[in-house]
Amino acid sequence: MGTKLYEKGKYARAERLFEMAEEALKTTPHYERLKYMKAKSLYEMHQYHSAGFEFRNFTRLFPKSSKREEAAFYIVKCYYELTPEYYRDLTYGIKMLEEAEQFLKRYPQSKYAEQVKKMSADIVYRLDKKDFENAKLYYNIGYYKAAIKAFNNFLSDHPGSGLKEQAQYYRFLAAAELALNSVPSKIKKRTEDALDFLKKFKAIYPQSKFLKEMERYGKRLQSVLQSETIKPKEKNKKV
Repeated sequence: MGTKLYEKGKYARAERLFEMAEEALKTTPHYERLKYMKAKSLYEMHQYHSAGFEFRNFTRLFPKSSKREEAAFYIVKCYYELTPEYYRDLTYGIKMLEEAEQFLKRYPQSKYAEQVKKMSADIVYRLDKKDFENAKLYYNIGYYKAAIKAFNNFLSDHPGSGLKEQAQYYRFLAAAELALNSVPSKIKKRTEDALDFLKKFKAIYPQSKFLKEMERYGKRLQSVLQSETIKPKEKNKKV
């Protein structure tokens, strides 16, 4: 009865029957199939916590099963489905990456490998995005020193991120604002630092859409730097 309901896609009713029959079938050849269908029913019902638990239990109970690879794939997928957007807690995403790594090591030629890689890339992006937005928040609220430090950390921790260009752009803006709003004793050094960020950015991203705005800042910074360089000479003339 449960199997027929499962095959018809009536997963909630099927899962209840599997639960009721589980103890009675524990020592029979049907137990393996029942456990798999129970786990898959929970997955189809979007009960990812319970489904993940059942799939993991399946892999432990039946390590030689022909369904073990598929069960391992669904463990990865359950963690993926449990992972929220970047601005929330990404603990499940980190766990998903760990499970994905294990899966790909065990089944490098799996038909599910590409799906696992795509899911992994999406989770990595969410983790990148979270750290990027945390750094950007410092810039948005005018904490420019903290923003520069946060973007430096981001670039160090996420060297292959697709947000690397934006991170360097905002790092430069933060450095430019810090220089332009500095006390006189710190203007020269901070201006030079900001211009150095601009020089490095242009070398890496010569066609960047951000360059036009950055060049405008660059002109202001060059003007400030020239002014700071001239000041001591003017003072010497008066002495």
